[in-house]
Amino acid sequence: MRRKLAAKGFKSEEIAATIKELEAQNLLDDSRFAELFALALAQEKLFGPQRLSLNFYQKGIPPDLAEAAIEKAEAVLPSKERLQKLISLRLKGRFFREMSPKEKKRLVDTLRRRGFPWEDIQEVLQESGGISEE
Repeated sequence: MRRKLAAKGFKSEEIAATIKELEAQNLLDDSRFAELFALALAQEKLFGPQRLSLNFYQKGIPPDLAEAAIEKAEAVLPSKERLQKLISLRLKGRFFREMSPKEKKRLVDTLRRRGFPWEDIQEVLQESGGISEE
C-alpha cells in the first residue's frame, strides 16, 4: 500500500496517516488478504500449489504469509481434489486412456501450467485408471 501511494505522489506523512487509519478500521490486513487470495485462486481458478506460490511471489507477498495462506487453502480444498476436478472438466466425460497421445500431452501440459507437480498428476491419473506404471 505504501509503495502504491508513494508512486501516485502522496507525501510520506499522508501515507502514514492513511495506513494508520486503515489499520485502525481493520481494512488493511495482509494475512486476511493472503488467505482470501489463496482461496480464490484455489477454488475459482483451480490452481495447484506451485502456481499459487508464483502468484504470491508476483504480488510481492512475503513467503511466510504466502505459505500460511496456501496451507489454509489446502485445508479447505486439497490440491489433489482441485486436480481431479480440473481433469474432469478438461476430459468432458471422456476417459484419459481414450485420448490420443497429442491430447494427453496437451492435458498434462495444461495441468503443469496450472501449478500441479508431475508426481500428483501421475498419481491422480493412475488412480482413475488413466495411465499405468511405466
